[in-house]
Amino acid sequence: MEQTLKNPEQNTELIIAGAGPAGISAALYAVRAGITPLILYKDGGALEKAKEIENYYGFPAPISGKQLYENGLVQIQALSVPALQEELLSIEYNGEYLVRTAFHNFHAKAVILATGTKRNTLSLKELKKYEENNISYCAICDGFFYRQKEVAVLGNGPYALHEAKVLEPLAKKVTILTNGKNPEFSVSELGSISIEKRKIVSAKGDTSLSNLELEDRTLFPLDGLFVALGTADSTDIARKLGLFMEDNHILIEPDTSTALPGLFAAGDCTGGLLQISKAVYEGALAGTKAVEYLQQQKREKEM
Repeated sequence: MEQTLKNPEQNTELIIAGAGPAGISAALYAVRAGITPLILYKDGGALEKAKEIENYYGFPAPISGKQLYENGLVQIQALSVPALQEELLSIEYNGEYLVRTAFHNFHAKAVILATGTKRNTLSLKELKKYEENNISYCAICDGFFYRQKEVAVLGNGPYALHEAKVLEPLAKKVTILTNGKNPEFSVSELGSISIEKRKIVSAKGDTSLSNLELEDRTLFPLDGLFVALGTADSTDIARKLGLFMEDNHILIEPDTSTALPGLFAAGDCTGGLLQISKAVYEGALAGTKAVEYLQQQKREKEM
């Protein structure tokens, strides 16, 4: 379903991160309001993995999450909404938004975060003990505190490599811990960054995390651990942008706006009822309000 842009590095008015119920609904309502957005997405997330959905309006028989997800992609394709299947790495704000994916950079005046919320974590009960002590989920936010220290990034994909690259000029040593998996990036991209493939079996330390025990019982010493499992979701991006968070969810206004101008959030990343119906509603509202914001900015510029 992916569409190709003539100029992938182009400026665009509105970018929607995510192609689930919230993201697709946002796109549909943005188009109806007069602006065609660019959709960036990795996959269907939790929806695509749902075996059967039988509590959604208009479907008398159960439908698989995968089929509903694909229906959404067909719907935006019919409206000629450009959609690129590229992993989102980061969003930066400096009056306008710079959106980085694994392959391109995009500039936008408004952004809707709708990539859901991450459900994959490392199953080590000991890690909870150190959540506020040497464990971070944001290299841009906390890298400064680990200058000239030895740190590790947990993950094996482009997102983990991106976080490691942020830390590389700050830390004394950076290692990507793949936890038994092969890295999903080229070794030539590493620079001075090291790779450790052995599985992690335990976390150790007194009041702060100081060692990870590997599968062969050797200890891996570290001053800080940055978690970058899977792909960057909306809450990862929100942390880096300094948005208000509560219980790992983005705090939004009733109109889905956030603390940053032109940045909206919808779907599971905002918490509450984690259901398709709620995501569709918030997506529709976010798409409408994002267009209103852009139109207001245009009027003010013309005055």
